[in-house]
Amino acid sequence: MRKKAIIGFIVLTLFFVGGGIYITMANNRAIHGLEKVVQLTEVAHRRANLRNSIMMVQTDLLLADSPHASDITTVVGHGESMRKASQECYSCHHSEEIFASFDRIKVMMDDYLKKLSRVYTIRANRVRLHNEIEEAYASGQQLYGEVSRLSTISAHKIPMRIEETRAEIGRTKNLVLALVISGPLIALALIFFFIRRFTNSISVLTRATGKIGAGNLDHAISEPLYDEFQELAGAFNQMTASLKRQREQIAEVEDRYRILFESAVDAIFILEAEGEKVGTIVAANQAAATMHGYTVAEMIGMRIQDIDTPESAAKAGPRFQRLLQGERVEARVYHRKKDGTVFPVEFSAGLVEMEGKKYVLAFDRDITLRVRTEEALLRSRQLATVGEMAAGLAHEIKNPLAGIKISMEVLSNELELAPEDRDVFTRIVREIQRIENLLRNLLNYARPPKPNFSRLDLNLQVENGLKNAEMILKSPDYAGQNGKRIEFRRELTQDLPPVQADAAQLQQVLLNLLLNAVEAIAEEGMITLATWLGPDNKVRVKVADTGKGMPAEVSASIFQPFYTTKPKGNGLGLAISKRLVELHGGDIEVISSPGRGTTFIITLPREPEEQSLGELEEAVGA
Repeated sequence: MRKKAIIGFIVLTLFFVGGGIYITMANNRAIHGLEKVVQLTEVAHRRANLRNSIMMVQTDLLLADSPHASDITTVVGHGESMRKASQECYSCHHSEEIFASFDRIKVMMDDYLKKLSRVYTIRANRVRLHNEIEEAYASGQQLYGEVSRLSTISAHKIPMRIEETRAEIGRTKNLVLALVISGPLIALALIFFFIRRFTNSISVLTRATGKIGAGNLDHAISEPLYDEFQELAGAFNQMTASLKRQREQIAEVEDRYRILFESAVDAIFILEAEGEKVGTIVAANQAAATMHGYTVAEMIGMRIQDIDTPESAAKAGPRFQRLLQGERVEARVYHRKKDGTVFPVEFSAGLVEMEGKKYVLAFDRDITLRVRTEEALLRSRQLATVGEMAAGLAHEIKNPLAGIKISMEVLSNELELAPEDRDVFTRIVREIQRIENLLRNLLNYARPPKPNFSRLDLNLQVENGLKNAEMILKSPDYAGQNGKRIEFRRELTQDLPPVQADAAQLQQVLLNLLLNAVEAIAEEGMITLATWLGPDNKVRVKVADTGKGMPAEVSASIFQPFYTTKPKGNGLGLAISKRLVELHGGDIEVISSPGRGTTFIITLPREPEEQSLGELEEAVGA
């Protein structure tokens, strides 16, 4: 296109330059023609002047022998005028033919002048004078005829030259008019031609660019373009094909990472690392949503601290500071599900940068099974130790202790003792009973009886457990609890499906939880008992109090044997309860925080899980 445009403008320029040169040459020819016309007119005038001079001399010659003859001075003057006119004609530029004619005229004029001279010098001889006059006149007529012939030639050339000059001027005028009219038209035609090609090509490229910008990388320029635009269209199609290949490659990579991201077993979070929204969840995979009981859409926009327990959330700030300093943080924390369930999580987090902004990439793994396994292993070791201790205590302590107890009772009944001494014996017997209870609990924890499963109404079991607790609270051992103002609230789901469980063991677990709840309330509070069917088709029982609550480190240890915060506790009540629930194939968890009370949630399958039961029985047998 650029070459054609240059060639077109060169041709147009040459056209105008050639036209200008031709017009200049035509003007020069017209001027030259006009000069010729003027010159011919001057020649004709001079020849006419010569002819008139000859006629004057001829007239003088005819009157030479008459009364009207001119004086010799006049005749000589006319002769000189004729000679000068001849010289003027001879001095003009003529062709060789005309110069030859003027040579003849000069010869004839010289002869004519000689004859005139004889005429005016032989006046005495009348006969000779007459002959000389006739001869001179004849010579003058001949000279006049030759000059007339030349004048006629000049006169004929003048119209011809005028007509040629006029024609030349007309052609020049027409050419100028043609150039004036056709030049702009040709220029406009060239401009229109190139602009049309240019704009059409630009329009095709613009439409293609719009389609590519809209994401249609399958579009290719198929319209025929010209010159450089065809090369540009080819390059454009190559660019489109390259972009399509790159987009397909990027899409493949994105699909690969999306599949890895979505199909990962561990929870993956991308969190804001800076600004006011630090900790906000930018992206989460399905495993993270499933792990926490949310949908992915619900988790986007939440803060990671929202799914942490308060104790774990309190440590989030320092962890983000360490991450911003380039450290990789690994820790074990506790997360809270949407339904409030707390579970242990092991996470690994690092700092990543995307589009100039810093984020935290965190991988979370639910280690509930691992913790349970660790706890089961720990319990197995503890059970082995407790079993050995229980067996030793049973042989080494139980029998002597029974003898001591009987001896104390006999002495107390047979001896006459003062009241204060009898109280001492009574306290000794009571402490011996407490030791017996401790030994019994040890044996129950180490080797709990196998559950005797039957179909039970869970709501009825909860009501029975509540009545048993109320009766126990009225006993002398719990006299200190009677002064508390405690309200028992029931939230029992009707039409709850029955469960397969051991009624006695279930009552033992509920009673233990209820008594713990009563002890956790200082003066006034509420204990809530609730039942419901979970989404996993498992039945749940909740025992919640509004007592003082527990910190996370205490909550994490309350199910361990011999761990207690009570002055008179032995640390086996909750451990035995957890053991009994696990024998039913269920689970028990605690949700507590200082000042917000404590909630125990028991999860029981509608049918006992034989595999889990067998494993637990095997562990107990070990």
